[in-house]
Amino acid sequence: MRLAFWRRAPDPLGEGVWARAAHTVDRSVRRFEQVTDGCPPGPARTALEAYLPRVDLVARAARARAVRAQAEAPSTEFLVPAGPDGEHPEVHRRLTRTATACAQAAEAAALLRVGAGSVEAVERAVVRAEELAGLPPGGPPTP
Repeated sequence: MRLAFWRRAPDPLGEGVWARAAHTVDRSVRRFEQVTDGCPPGPARTALEAYLPRVDLVARAARARAVRAQAEAPSTEFLVPAGPDGEHPEVHRRLTRTATACAQAAEAAALLRVGAGSVEAVERAVVRAEELAGLPPGGPPTP
């Protein structure tokens, strides 16, 4: 007899192209976090820590968009479904570009950490990721 109480609920993203795109963004954001955590205390680490909430919002927005896409155009394979209006290839493109922008932010953060980069390069990559994720640049509006 198998007990199912320990099982995790199924992921609404499934296992197809939308899950893969969202997980790629998540991996890029985790890398940014790892670089920040590995940075010694000082101005560079303080600057990088200021970006953590912003990249977290990018990951959340990308996941939410992927969940919507999975509901609208389900995918169980690695083929991008067209969806009802044919717009889903563009949605997938934006998600993968968001992942690339997050990876570029992590790379810029790593360069800043070793003294070969600038905060401006991190800012550019984070702003690009926010734009691609459909967020306003600069993080959430303050109340």
